[in-house]
Amino acid sequence: MTCRMVPMICVILLVPFLATSQTMAPTEPLSLTLDVSRFRGADDEHTNVELYYSFPRRGLTYMLDSTGFAGAADITLLVKKADSTIHADRWLVPYVLRDTSASAGGLSLVGYYPVQLPGGEYTIKILARDRRDAKRLDSIQVRMGVRVFPTDKPVLSDIEFASTVRQGSPGAMFYKNTLDVIPNVGGLYMESQNCYYYAEAYNLLAGDDRSDYYVRANVLDAVGKEILSREKPRKRLGESAVLVDQYPAAKFRTGTYTLVVSLLDSSRKMLGSTAKKFFILNRQLGIDSTLLAASTGLPLPEYMSMDESELDREFQWAKWDVTGAEKDQFGELKGVEAKRRFLSDFWRKRGPGHRDEYLSRVAYANSNFNIMGREGYRTDRGRVHIVYGMPDEVERHPNETDSKPYEIWTYNNIQGGVIFVFVTRNQGGDYELVHSTHRNELHDENWNRQGVTR
Repeated sequence: MTCRMVPMICVILLVPFLATSQTMAPTEPLSLTLDVSRFRGADDEHTNVELYYSFPRRGLTYMLDSTGFAGAADITLLVKKADSTIHADRWLVPYVLRDTSASAGGLSLVGYYPVQLPGGEYTIKILARDRRDAKRLDSIQVRMGVRVFPTDKPVLSDIEFASTVRQGSPGAMFYKNTLDVIPNVGGLYMESQNCYYYAEAYNLLAGDDRSDYYVRANVLDAVGKEILSREKPRKRLGESAVLVDQYPAAKFRTGTYTLVVSLLDSSRKMLGSTAKKFFILNRQLGIDSTLLAASTGLPLPEYMSMDESELDREFQWAKWDVTGAEKDQFGELKGVEAKRRFLSDFWRKRGPGHRDEYLSRVAYANSNFNIMGREGYRTDRGRVHIVYGMPDEVERHPNETDSKPYEIWTYNNIQGGVIFVFVTRNQGGDYELVHSTHRNELHDENWNRQGVTR
């Protein structure tokens, strides 16, 4: 894979950097967010899969050069079907601060990557590494089914949530169908924003019906109750159509919602529908009470003697089991009772015994993998232990003469047998994950040539 440059677009946040005369140090983790939407492909055998990713600009390291304070993320993309890699790419995402006063404001960098895929089941993984500090990295993977769109009946694409939709210019990064559709990766909206969505309808002229059709949009809350409905008539002016609308986020309380977009014929018969979750963070209206009303029972007995700081601590430990939506919801909870109920439901949904097993793995990681003030559950070895359990075999190489210290962990009962390779890149540093044969983890068969051999 070669390394190339791609443009980015930015959404303003307000977070300062820590700067020296030559370097701007990051002030938060290099945290990736990934979203996917599927649209009709270039032919009848493929689907256009659009990947949207973002990470905070304040997660990069910047160094002064002739252009200003320059930083970049090194992005790697892998698309796998079963155990075979069918598409791979690598590119740089650069960003330059030409005025140090600009460091008073942070930015979230948003990227877009389309790929044409035939029908099937896929695993998509994207990894971002700070170009100026290879130890700073994050990765995310999703499993996704790809269907080839039918041609004999009306059908809808996936929904793409956007921070804005406006008339566009051909050649722009997010341009399609005369519009600039700026992705809202993850679908999280603040109260000051509008919730934009974009979708496409296909095969509108299939069959003999040429009468008007209707586009209906319904917003459902966390327990499936309809809180908003909107219906608009449309003319059958062509074989396909673009569907765009927006809703003020200020009308929604903090919580999880589902947008359902449907096509109806002139008699209101359903022709097709598509749905997707989105999230609201509204500090003015507060949390949606249905998040708490949906609780499945009383708090677990373990939580009755825990104060709020202990509950917050346990939720931090649960980071390798938490979804983005759950993280946002927990952040909006106020008071010990709400957090006790949330954590109780969180573990109940994951099945009997899951909490005890997970927390025992956290305790082991914190006892065995702490380094330089960093708790073990936050390290690479700690994460692998928490997610996959105790390895069947550990091969340690702490003092090889021709290589840096490394360890190889073997799991015999996962995917027919997998390994994880950890390397200490810097003297006195931690062991970092550089390679695994697990299909959902970082894969680099040339790991021993990437700065490991002395």
